[in-house]
Amino acid sequence: MDTKVYLEAIEKELTLCCDRFFYDNSQVAQAARYSLLNAGKRIRAILLFLTAEMCNKNWKDYVKYACAVEMIHCYSLIHDDLPCMDNDDLRRGKPSCHKAFGESTALLAGDALIGLGVETIINDNSIADHIKIKAVKLLTKAMGPMGMIFGQELDLEHENKPASKEMLNSIHKHKTGRMISLCGQLGSIDSELNCQQAYALKLFFENVGLVFQIVDDILDVEGDQAQLGKPVGSDNDNNKSTFITLYGLEESKRIAAQLTEEANVKLKDAFGDKADMLIEYTSYLLNRKK
Repeated sequence: MDTKVYLEAIEKELTLCCDRFFYDNSQVAQAARYSLLNAGKRIRAILLFLTAEMCNKNWKDYVKYACAVEMIHCYSLIHDDLPCMDNDDLRRGKPSCHKAFGESTALLAGDALIGLGVETIINDNSIADHIKIKAVKLLTKAMGPMGMIFGQELDLEHENKPASKEMLNSIHKHKTGRMISLCGQLGSIDSELNCQQAYALKLFFENVGLVFQIVDDILDVEGDQAQLGKPVGSDNDNNKSTFITLYGLEESKRIAAQLTEEANVKLKDAFGDKADMLIEYTSYLLNRKK
């Protein structure tokens, strides 16, 4: 699958949003740009675009939604890397934001990206007001105290403390899964789905969110730092419970493949051939090396 056109569109729009909503002489803005622009894989944006296309929409109309998701995701990475969290010095192949700009500036840069994500949607005059409200509700719920932030809380709580299988699922359904599921919600935000389609889309993204985390755990064990652009072995260094520590490497790979297959079958049954590009992309995510 050639995702170049998606990547070009999202990078261009992210830059335009920074130009519009940041002061030029702001150190916080420079730090936010440093972390946000020209580095990410934009997996969440691509998932959102492919969902829109599957729902018979023009993906180009969903670029602002994708920008908001990427901004919130980037904020979470900046904060995750801080010494008080995971204390990682490398992100996307370059020094983490706090290593390049200092901890206080990095903290504010992450905060700024939260606001920027909301501003990007609210100030898009092509989106009807009632859809904007719905989009911001979905965005803030996914990232908030019952979403990603709760997952981060549980993740910190279970450093140096074993997590059960049920707790591990809960951690990653919130920390990783909520923002992955958001891509499906925003990509179909103004689509009229039947019950089968709505259920299949929900299951698909819940499974993909877990698979994404399982693959991250696998790469933290057997990945290559140069390809990943971040340290390997940090989960072990922080004594975290992962799918690898609970299930082992080979069983984790089997679970990831099984979840992917289940998600793909349900989506194909509900959407037919229109689901093919999204299904193809999940195969890439299952087998990714970075």
